[in-house]
Amino acid sequence: MRSKQKKVPDEKSILRTVDKIANLPTIPHVMSEVNRILQSDDMSVTKMADVIESDQAITSKILKLVNSAFYGFRSRIIDVRQAIMILGFNTVRNAVSAVSVIDLFRAREKCDGFDLRDLWRHSIAVAITSKCLAERSRLAIPDDCFVAGLLHDIGKLVMAVHLPDVFSGVLKLANGEHISFHEAEKKIISVDHTVIGGYLTSKWQFPPRLIEAIMSHHSENGGASDFGLSGSVFAANIIVNHSGDKESLDEKLNRRAREFYQVLSHLGTISSWYPAVAAEIIVASRFFLDDDGL
Repeated sequence: MRSKQKKVPDEKSILRTVDKIANLPTIPHVMSEVNRILQSDDMSVTKMADVIESDQAITSKILKLVNSAFYGFRSRIIDVRQAIMILGFNTVRNAVSAVSVIDLFRAREKCDGFDLRDLWRHSIAVAITSKCLAERSRLAIPDDCFVAGLLHDIGKLVMAVHLPDVFSGVLKLANGEHISFHEAEKKIISVDHTVIGGYLTSKWQFPPRLIEAIMSHHSENGGASDFGLSGSVFAANIIVNHSGDKESLDEKLNRRAREFYQVLSHLGTISSWYPAVAAEIIVASRFFLDDDGL
């Protein structure tokens, strides 16, 4: 008879534990300033470029990204101002978000045999897929979907790096019982990675609609303040998680995210457009995660 799993006392207790982590990541300064500029009335190329160029590491990575095969420009882009003018504010913001947040957790590549790169590959895939869903459905701002998709599993990263015993226990149960990580969380801990992710991004003072999308990426939240954003991230997570299943993605999405799928159903089957997205994901993952990328 299997012994009953011990539960962490309650949600407040584990969030207090998270709060006490001495090196709990704070929002990277450049990422914070770029977001602030985008929300201000006096946004300009010069102001955004000045903020990015204040961090030489970020500057180098942004230029490396813009000149990579990911964007495929023929002529070389030589400075951040040029990159912003060609790509646009929001695309540059996405690039800053990606390189900044990935760097936060880059010091620890593995946690008890679990490769954190796998988590990042999934997050990048959800970011690109949710952005594509927003573009096709026209229900949400694609760049918001990219950021929310990129950060949707950041609660797992906090657990893996800062609460390794909790993370390892959930992972062991998930592997042992052949269930999802989220299902295993429900069995042994009182607060899951969606809540931790929402808690961290709220401390980072992210917009409520992005926090809401992060916290509801495992359930269809018909009452979300931004249904298009939450729905895109939720649907993207399903598509990425089940892209290799025998059941078609359209059938899977129609069952799990019926309300959002109804909007997509007239745009063609997922199998007709997802291969191009999958190819984009491969290119992005190689750049962000390979040794010669970031």
